[in-house]
Amino acid sequence: MREDEVGNKLAGDDEWMWIHLNFSDWRCRRWLTQTFGFPGTLADEICDPPLRQHVSAWEGVLFGHLADFRHEFDAESTDFAWLHFALGVRFLITGRVKAVRSAERLRQVITSGNVFSGPASLLSYLLALYTDVLDASLHRLSDELELIEDHVLDEHHRGERKRLMVTRREIAQLHRHMRSLRRALQLAERASIPTPEGFGLTAARLNNLDQDFAELESRSRFFHDEIDAKLTAETNRQLFTLSALTAAFLPPALVAGLFGMNVEGIPFTGSPWGFWGAIAVCLLSSGAVILYLRIMN
Repeated sequence: MREDEVGNKLAGDDEWMWIHLNFSDWRCRRWLTQTFGFPGTLADEICDPPLRQHVSAWEGVLFGHLADFRHEFDAESTDFAWLHFALGVRFLITGRVKAVRSAERLRQVITSGNVFSGPASLLSYLLALYTDVLDASLHRLSDELELIEDHVLDEHHRGERKRLMVTRREIAQLHRHMRSLRRALQLAERASIPTPEGFGLTAARLNNLDQDFAELESRSRFFHDEIDAKLTAETNRQLFTLSALTAAFLPPALVAGLFGMNVEGIPFTGSPWGFWGAIAVCLLSSGAVILYLRIMN
């Protein structure tokens, strides 16, 4: 969109616009500076990849960087992506380097005929879409943990450890990004930065989600410890069985070694029942070891 087209759109009393940009194109910086009069430092701050989520203000323009999910065309994804935004009285500029899900869903909502009162309500709705995905992911991960719990209680925990690790990692990632967004909104409120009303509603929802995600993390750790304990107990039983078998077969091996020595004076060498006598000694020694292990346990 050219500068004159933007100016014509903003010239009307009731006109406002939403512009979604691909910040992988370096011309976006110059376009923002020339079209909206942003200083070069502000354009760079809006377009550059940030280190953390934050909300700031500059002469009536609210800008910042928020977490979002990558938009994949073939599947739902919870991979992290940055959503850049700049909110003015008559415009909302959003940008990304990788496609984000919230912007795509917002485009679909607008295409279906939904009308927004202004750019502030549009940005609030964009945040609500991200929170909705967090809420849906919370329910999905909670159902996944319940299935893992059923399998663990049924002693079918062989493949559940890897499955739990994947679920636990996703819970931790979502919780981390959610806490960062909540902190960014809280810091903007403490700094008295004027934000849309929907930001407060989003912060309240994030507070509730924070408790739910913390509970999920606690449950996942408990199941992880439970699976490890069951695997450890099973390993100990197997080691005990192996140790008992080793102890039971050690005396017969010693007896066989004694009778196999090529020296004078080996017992039963001239007896027709010498072999069976040696077998009997082996069986008696194994029986004695097994009896001893039973008494000890």
